[in-house]
Amino acid sequence: MAFTGLWVIRRQGALTEVGGRLYWPDRASLERAAAQAGVQLSDIIIHTGRPGSDRR
Repeated sequence: MAFTGLWVIRRQGALTEVGGRLYWPDRASLERAAAQAGVQLSDIIIHTGRPGSDRR
């Protein structure tokens, strides 16, 4: 997953499913899904892409 550029939520070492999904294409969509599901985010957000990989 290091090169996919996806955003995931991890809790207690495991990926967390929110709204039937395990990953999101960007931080904004992850934050919207978490807010709708009542999942509070802090340091549990992980961007799986490497630095500088925002180019497409």
